[in-house]
Amino acid sequence: MYETIKNDKFTIYRFLVDGSDRNINYILSCNASNDCLILDPLDRDGIEKILKDNNLKPVYVFNTHAHPDHIKFNKYFLDKYKCPLLAHIDCKDLFEFEIQNVFENDVIKLGNLNIKVLHTPGHCHEHISLILDKYFFCGDVIFNLGVGNVKFRGDISMLYRTITHKIKNLPDKLLLLPGHDYLENNIKFLQSIYVDTEEIPQELLNLISDFKPNALSPLFDISFEKKYNPFLKIDEFSFLDNLDKKDLFKNEPIEFRFKLLRQLRDEH
Repeated sequence: MYETIKNDKFTIYRFLVDGSDRNINYILSCNASNDCLILDPLDRDGIEKILKDNNLKPVYVFNTHAHPDHIKFNKYFLDKYKCPLLAHIDCKDLFEFEIQNVFENDVIKLGNLNIKVLHTPGHCHEHISLILDKYFFCGDVIFNLGVGNVKFRGDISMLYRTITHKIKNLPDKLLLLPGHDYLENNIKFLQSIYVDTEEIPQELLNLISDFKPNALSPLFDISFEKKYNPFLKIDEFSFLDNLDKKDLFKNEPIEFRFKLLRQLRDEH
């Protein structure tokens, strides 16, 4: 089953992909034209159901990046609907078909909508994100209370710069629409690195209590991430004081702290 986020001008459809690493698939449609954009297609049948139920016409497939779990059904939708694939130019050697390159500050026209492109590298070099109104389609660069890994073509220094100098400076009320729902695991990671779990904010403990494996987590904005996401708080001594391994962090440059935290997350 899918969820619908409706606005006067556009509608966002989202759902958890069964049998995946809690991947979330999205479709964005213009209410005036029923033109739509398919984002990182992993679940062919789930996407097709949304298209049929809502009489939508795909005019773009959009990839935030070229990892296999975000491009699986590219070819199916491109062939069936004869629409272009929008992706970063660094994807051109990763696909067997042509792409239309989009990059920083480009605007994608979808019916009456103007969707802004943001280059957000680090998880991989080609990673791009979308901003429409108060919604941020952020792929795998940032998750609720976490950030992407750098295991597959990633660059930790680049990810640090993207998170610290770009994501952290986005408007506080911008709501995250990430490529995976990792909220529960990221809260558990936070619990694992705190010296005293009683210092974990009650709001986060409530989210763990309310977690339902087959349901999507609520939407949270950038201000929530600034308040709780450890990768956005690595420059705050009040946060470091709560860590079990705080001595590893305190006298180090902020970028080193970020890298160390990502390493601890990889080991969790």
